[in-house]
Amino acid sequence: MGAIIDSNEELKKHSVSDDHFRNIDITSKLWHDINMMQDKKRSGLRSFKRKTVMSIAVSCIFLASFTAYAATGHIQIFNSKGKVVVKTVDPSTTTLPAKLSNSLEEYRQRVLTVLKPGELAAYYIKDDYINKLNGYDTANPIKFGYLPIEYRSYEAFLTEQVRTSAPLLKKPGYLPKGISFSYGQVFPLGPQRYEREKYDKLEKNLMVKANSSKNEEKLFIEKLDWSKANNTFLYLANGKNSGAVIIQAGYALRLSLTQTPNASSEKIQLKHMEAIYINNKTGGDEIAWYDSKQSIAYSIWVNEEDLLSKKELQKMAESMITD
Repeated sequence: MGAIIDSNEELKKHSVSDDHFRNIDITSKLWHDINMMQDKKRSGLRSFKRKTVMSIAVSCIFLASFTAYAATGHIQIFNSKGKVVVKTVDPSTTTLPAKLSNSLEEYRQRVLTVLKPGELAAYYIKDDYINKLNGYDTANPIKFGYLPIEYRSYEAFLTEQVRTSAPLLKKPGYLPKGISFSYGQVFPLGPQRYEREKYDKLEKNLMVKANSSKNEEKLFIEKLDWSKANNTFLYLANGKNSGAVIIQAGYALRLSLTQTPNASSEKIQLKHMEAIYINNKTGGDEIAWYDSKQSIAYSIWVNEEDLLSKKELQKMAESMITD
């Protein structure tokens, strides 16, 4: 799931991507987890891999202008204060060591096995290599896991968005022939960076459990209550692939779109909105934009090569924008 994940936002990340691991913080951990989950789904559907990272924040941003910076060949969108809110970036060259990546994934899977759909949990791994010696992420001992519910009923999906105050994500008014609603997911808003007291208390509880344990157990889990969502995913099917097209909406401060060497990007107009369109020579394309009225960043990406034309993808995106 494009842009959101892992602290509570980390939870959202409930599929965090390796190349963003160095940037994990209380706000990014949920997203970290979410990105991992979405990347795994995508990797089974296509040979190419494109990650969209959203920096989470419930703050209003107003887009002002769109520029390209020739030095890197990337495109940026600025808000009225001159800050970048949407941009294309190069693929990260940073990957986690296999030992660390495999260990984290093993524990993440163990956490998911004790969760019911819709449950969120914080967990601590009692392992010096993971917490102190790995050289990548040693500042965040508390990690998060979330097992999403797949809403196969469109009406139930909309109801859950309202119940959790999630970023509103409806089916596009226009769907190309053969494309239909598959399912939707809503991701929770977890402990925020400004809620340090709550996060510290959670960390203390888990550390006490770990330090007082008299057996060899290394994984300590605490389930968390949640009521607010920060990210929404909508999956469209094409008859063969239940995730042929993925649409993501999230309360965000920044949206970064990975542009691979064989891809090109350009500015396009979606009614009154400016957006970035990425054409991937070896995979599906992507469109992303920011809705200042709702303070929500949107992205649509295609998981199958040559599934949709640029015109169809742009028309789909435009049908999601209200005048």
